[in-house]
Amino acid sequence: MAHYQQVKIGAISSQYKDSLSQKQLYTLIQEIKAQFDWQLGYSVFEYSENGLPINILFANESQRRKMLKRYEEEIVSIQKQINLLEVQITDEKSTIDQNQETLNAEANALNQSIQNLNSYISKTNSTVSSLSKEQYASIKQKVDTEQSKIAQIKKRYAQNRARHNRDLKALNRIISKHNSLIRQYNSLVVRIESLSDSIMEVKGKAIGKNITMVKTYYQNGKKIVEKENRDEMEKIEIYGFDGNMNQLKAILAHEIAHLVGVNHIEEKGALMNPILQSNQVERMKLTPDDINAFNQVFRSNSTKK
Repeated sequence: MAHYQQVKIGAISSQYKDSLSQKQLYTLIQEIKAQFDWQLGYSVFEYSENGLPINILFANESQRRKMLKRYEEEIVSIQKQINLLEVQITDEKSTIDQNQETLNAEANALNQSIQNLNSYISKTNSTVSSLSKEQYASIKQKVDTEQSKIAQIKKRYAQNRARHNRDLKALNRIISKHNSLIRQYNSLVVRIESLSDSIMEVKGKAIGKNITMVKTYYQNGKKIVEKENRDEMEKIEIYGFDGNMNQLKAILAHEIAHLVGVNHIEEKGALMNPILQSNQVERMKLTPDDINAFNQVFRSNSTKK
């Protein structure tokens, strides 16, 4: 229900002693009144020392907001670590892939050497009975030399293979750490979304209480009980003033409109949009949708002043 209201300057937190005076606040209230009166064609409030107080309060950062800030800082740090690990993983994978190709080539060469030696031994075995001692000694020396070479190749291959396996394990540890950070990141995203949803950016509030009026009377010998619910407004509180007078004016105009009974509307750019609109900060002005909202609750033909 709409009510013509009287307002006055209430408390201004000491934190704003150097940025907001009573005179400045009074000027803003009068500018809002003049704008409302001009655009609506009727008055919905006035300044009076007997009016409802407008308090400009200093609001400490809530614990949830501090937690949200900490989570946001943490997620930035984790994202940096993830980015670094992803670069490292890419580099390590490239090196490991190259090493694997080298190992494959070494394994193929080793197998070929073994096959060649076995083929040579197989051929010489068929003629061993006809060989002289000198020929047999020469063949044996050649076989021993090739076996020694193959043993060296096997040893080198085993060393390279062991180093490759250590590199693979190191890469797996990096990937495991990367996956763990991804899980932490996703968990923080959920927490941040949950906290963000639970934190309302309240810049101001018109505060009141709902009163139930009971009226009892008799009509035609019958007792009639009627109940009427109405909102009795008490004050306006503005939170987190940051020194921006244009923003304060828009917030204050919005809360005064609530004080006289106008509810939120969803139209973009409107003063009574629940989210503070940038165009209202640039210049506080009622939109046609705002004027319609005022007219609907005031029924202007019967409430003009």
